[in-house]
Amino acid sequence: MKDSEIIDLGKAIFGVFFSVGTLCLLGALVTKNDWFAGAGYLLIVFGVPVNILCILGFLTYGVISTSKFKECMIAILILTANIPIAFIYTIVGLSLFH
Repeated sequence: MKDSEIIDLGKAIFGVFFSVGTLCLLGALVTKNDWFAGAGYLLIVFGVPVNILCILGFLTYGVISTSKFKECMIAILILTANIPIAFIYTIVGLSLFH
């Protein structure tokens, strides 16, 4: 993989989970529909393992191909930015439906 492709892949994975999470949160806030809250919960349940597998994949690739290690670490940092965002979204969602 090219250096930019690794970082772009990390951005794409981040973007998908960030967009779907934002859609679930905004949908729940605007419509007050429990379906969006349930979808957000399922996103966390299934998104965490997918993101962990992606992080492990980047880490493994970076260790095997040492010339790509820096780019893999950048992709991992981009992916880990979803953690505090998901935490904040969870707090907001739980306070909304509590």
